[in-house]
Amino acid sequence: MIQQILLEENQLYPNNGLPVLVYPEGFKDLVNQNHPAQAVIDQLAEHQYTNSWVNGIFDYHHFHSNTHEVLVCLSGEATVQLGGPSSKTIMLTQGDVILLPAGTAHKRLKASKDFSIVGAYPNGKEFNTYKEKDVQSEEQFWKIKREVKKVDLPQRDPVQGKNGAVQKYWG
Repeated sequence: MIQQILLEENQLYPNNGLPVLVYPEGFKDLVNQNHPAQAVIDQLAEHQYTNSWVNGIFDYHHFHSNTHEVLVCLSGEATVQLGGPSSKTIMLTQGDVILLPAGTAHKRLKASKDFSIVGAYPNGKEFNTYKEKDVQSEEQFWKIKREVKKVDLPQRDPVQGKNGAVQKYWG
């Protein structure tokens, strides 16, 4: 079952009117393969999510104003805060997938030593990264909000493909 998390603006973080989509154990079968990172990267690419990387989540609030981002937990677990300070926290465990709409702040609060994720972007979009210190004025905040609103909806869902949750909940 897909979970939706709707976040409001939070201080310097625009977030998005679209909900964060959480797919518990969405890629559980893939992360149990011999080469889980490559299996996840290949599956995401089939659904047009590329420009992939393998690492963790920054331990500070940040967001991308020019693209949506999918994160897949390869191993371990982490508590992640979504939406900025004093906002929603979720636990990511092996196989979980989250799709963050453009502008959604996210931060790793704590993680197991073996925590690792794959990140990717619709159509391989080259992402930007904003941190709190990058948003210095109300004018700049509103400029970033306009950037977020211009981001196109993905053509495919990262987990379910052509007729998935993106089309159902974001369409």
